[in-house]
Amino acid sequence: MAIPKGEQREAPASYRGKQAKTGNSLGLRFDKALFKSHPEFSGEVRAHVIAPGRMLVVAEPATKSRRHRADPVMEAFLSFLADDMARSPKQIKPLDRGLVKRIKALVGHLPVNPDEDLGDQPIL
Repeated sequence: MAIPKGEQREAPASYRGKQAKTGNSLGLRFDKALFKSHPEFSGEVRAHVIAPGRMLVVAEPATKSRRHRADPVMEAFLSFLADDMARSPKQIKPLDRGLVKRIKALVGHLPVNPDEDLGDQPIL
């Protein structure tokens, strides 16, 4: 998404950390500023290796239901999208009618059941 002239975006905060021994285990130690800025990471977290050298750390809600497991990559993308929309609301545009017509021409004949059970696994 292009940034309009004169509109500055804040770079995402970056925090340094390193491996640290904690008892008989190894852990990751981060700057204190991370926990001051984002107290949700002070509780339990879950780490997902999403690519070589890349890890996504997700804060676990205190009352998380074990039944529902969301896709952490999708959650991160939706969070990014929400932040982007809040930062640049002028970039939000209504859906183009021409595009809607093209979509209907391609898939309009397919049956749709809004009550269909899609299962528990992410479908993307």
